[in-house]
Amino acid sequence: MNWKNRSLSFVWLGLAIGSHLYATGAAPWVWACLVLQFGLYPQLLYLHGRYAAHPSRAEVQNMLIDAACFAIWAAALGFPLWISFILFIGAGINLLAFRGWLGGLEVLAVMAAAVVLVGLIQPLHFSPDTTVLTTVLCMCTLSSFLAVFAQDSFQRASLLHRQRNLLQGQLVEIQALKDRLAEQAERDALTGLLNRRMLEWHLPRLLAGCRGRHSSLVLMLLDIDHFKQTNDTYGHAAGDQLLQSLARHLLQYCRSQDMVFRYGGDEFLVLFPDTSLEVAHARAKALCEAFSQSPRRLERLSLPVSLSCGLSAFPLHADQATTLIEGADKALYQAKAQGRNCVVVYAPAFDVAVPSSA
Repeated sequence: MNWKNRSLSFVWLGLAIGSHLYATGAAPWVWACLVLQFGLYPQLLYLHGRYAAHPSRAEVQNMLIDAACFAIWAAALGFPLWISFILFIGAGINLLAFRGWLGGLEVLAVMAAAVVLVGLIQPLHFSPDTTVLTTVLCMCTLSSFLAVFAQDSFQRASLLHRQRNLLQGQLVEIQALKDRLAEQAERDALTGLLNRRMLEWHLPRLLAGCRGRHSSLVLMLLDIDHFKQTNDTYGHAAGDQLLQSLARHLLQYCRSQDMVFRYGGDEFLVLFPDTSLEVAHARAKALCEAFSQSPRRLERLSLPVSLSCGLSAFPLHADQATTLIEGADKALYQAKAQGRNCVVVYAPAFDVAVPSSA
């Protein structure tokens, strides 16, 4: 980028200074210096920056060399006003853009040192006047330099804007992916209910809260009666629809503080925090009756389906999550043994029973 800007600007500078040299009748060796400075010199700096180990650092060094050369030309020519102005502006803006105010101070220091060096070689003189041609060329030089500088700034700003928008879009996609992954880790893919992993996280915390409030918690474990037969007779697609229908039914009948989980297979688990066993038992019966009284529509079929439920309560039946689930599981087994389509509350006598698959 700087090679293009430097080469173009140096052509205009060479023309402006050349017109001044022509007007003042400069010696041939001065013309040779002009050609070397504004023709060959930019290409040498480009090679230096391109093949340097640290190109950005090398380019800053190049701009400081530019500043020193510009100051030498201005002092040697007697500080012609327009030429000196564009030389100082050109050197200062570049380093200000790259290094901020520190770059501006560096330019001032380098250019002052260069002027002092010229003063040591020859007496400094002040000849501010330039011809109309030189003045016009200086104006064109400054205009082209600022136009190219502004265009490059616009392109860089546009590129940064596009990159920022692209990055923001990628961040949104990443966040959406994280949300989906988190939901997949927490919820059952078929029913959308919380999964067993989340039960293992929530249940101990709910028990701790109820224990601290001296309150009770009821755990209900339920499944669909004869689900395996339904699956075998009507296919897995019908079985999946039945599970989804039960999940919707549970969410509809449960309160906002209750939590519904898919426990595994056709088994679902509901937590009733801060609820007495009597209230939970009544809610479970109402839930099961409502489900069985509304035949499930599966594609073109309408099937009568019932539920079996087992209840266990904290702290009445158990004070730990594992034993509370075990109690509800034994109660569910008893509901199956009693003919299904009923709600059974855990009792210590159930411990002698050995559950089998329903």
